[in-house]
Amino acid sequence: MHPNGYAQQKTIVTISIQQDPEPVDPMIYGQMLENVNDSVIYGGVTDGNGNVLPHITRLLKELDIPVMRWPGGTVIHEYRWRDGIGPRKLRPVVPTYAWKGKENYQFGTDEFLQWCKEINTQPYINFNMANHPLYGGTLWEALDWIEYVNGNPDTTNGGRLRAAYGHKEPYKVQYWGIGNENYGPWGRHKEETAAGYGDRLAVWAGTIHSKYPELHLLGVGHTAAWDSTVLEKSGQAIDYLTQHYYVVSKLKDGQLQNPDNTLFAPAKMEAHLRLLSNLLGRYNKSKAGDPVRLCIDEWNNRHSVLENGEYKFTRQSPRRQFDVAVAAGMLNVFIRQSPVVGMANYIFPVNGHGLIRTIGTNDALKTPLFYLFKQYRQWMTGSKLEVTVKGPGITGAAAAATIDGDCKEIKTGNEQLTYIDAAAVRSSEKGIYISLVNRSWNTGREVAVTVPKGYKVTQTWEIADQNINAFNSVTDRDVLIPKIRTVNNRKGSYSTKLLPCAVMIVKLVRM
Repeated sequence: MHPNGYAQQKTIVTISIQQDPEPVDPMIYGQMLENVNDSVIYGGVTDGNGNVLPHITRLLKELDIPVMRWPGGTVIHEYRWRDGIGPRKLRPVVPTYAWKGKENYQFGTDEFLQWCKEINTQPYINFNMANHPLYGGTLWEALDWIEYVNGNPDTTNGGRLRAAYGHKEPYKVQYWGIGNENYGPWGRHKEETAAGYGDRLAVWAGTIHSKYPELHLLGVGHTAAWDSTVLEKSGQAIDYLTQHYYVVSKLKDGQLQNPDNTLFAPAKMEAHLRLLSNLLGRYNKSKAGDPVRLCIDEWNNRHSVLENGEYKFTRQSPRRQFDVAVAAGMLNVFIRQSPVVGMANYIFPVNGHGLIRTIGTNDALKTPLFYLFKQYRQWMTGSKLEVTVKGPGITGAAAAATIDGDCKEIKTGNEQLTYIDAAAVRSSEKGIYISLVNRSWNTGREVAVTVPKGYKVTQTWEIADQNINAFNSVTDRDVLIPKIRTVNNRKGSYSTKLLPCAVMIVKLVRM
């Protein structure tokens, strides 16, 4: 290592422009709302009475969020949509079993859909498909919900009811999820087998599509074996399988422990997505119509903080520099695995791991993830390009990634994982954007990017800090903010240096 803290060996990143590059769906930059008792909706997006907070709405508009999932999540297993429509003073207040809080139904279907329109995002609504005899939803309730949301106000009962409540025009919601983690005993739901869920999904999705063929339906995915069975049972009637991935980070005294476990977690997720991509590739050859794709509709980096000798999960831990590296690594995976990955939903946009943290009722701060999502949404869209990375790294076994969710079936070994992670896209304007992530926690890395012929580097965007545990706070909100630099590089290679856990996006334009 050099005395300045940078590794001696450079990493070489090479970009190849294919003849017909595959598209990157901007829906991978989606978000999710769920009332998890951590001020995500009430005290986050809205006040405690469900009234939308204008200063939060203004910030969310900046992000140009393409899709928003709601109302859950585990809480969907007990959510009754009819309790969230009509006169607000008549709506019940009920305890939530899943998260030990309460739901007052003040931010119900109409409030959510009007808010989506205000921030210019597409809604994605999740049905209650739980199997609890009292709390579980039914297919007829799901059909009624669709009719209430999308029904003609002159010819359907649901549409007439919506109009009577002051919303005549149909909302035209296209995305509907059928179930949530039905493989597990979460909330008001008992564990199901893949065959049992697949049979039920076939009935639900088949019935819905027979009446509403224009809708996009999402079924629950999990392991490769689960997905294979669900596809066999109901694949012809769905458009997506949903997958969930949660990186797990341990913090002691504000410091990330065993950093490699966290920083290389996206690589384990990518191995699982490749496995599922191969499965879908085989299945889609025989599917009539559009292919089934993947939606990673729950993902983030969960912090467990050491308290009284025990690591405890919390949503209150601030988003730090290492979280920027992890989130960028996950987004890079979604780009590389496009178009099989056609949607993703980070949890959550406000508070609870969020991109924004509320301060009282009239103020909020931007976490570094706010800037990351905003820049990826602006620059990292278009068509994906092939990227080759050659440089020092670590084996999968040595990294020992800690990530919960669907990829636990992946076993790591001697596969080499470079410290520098990279993804690249070509925009509709023919510009090229290259995302570089330094997965080293204690070593700066020098990177040489081979610039494609006919292009030059003009700008870089970067979030970096000497301290990988740094974060924005009420008293210092600008610790982690982007630095934009103008570059005039006409050479065939562009060299740069990345601090540990730094994220940089390099902009190239035609000469």
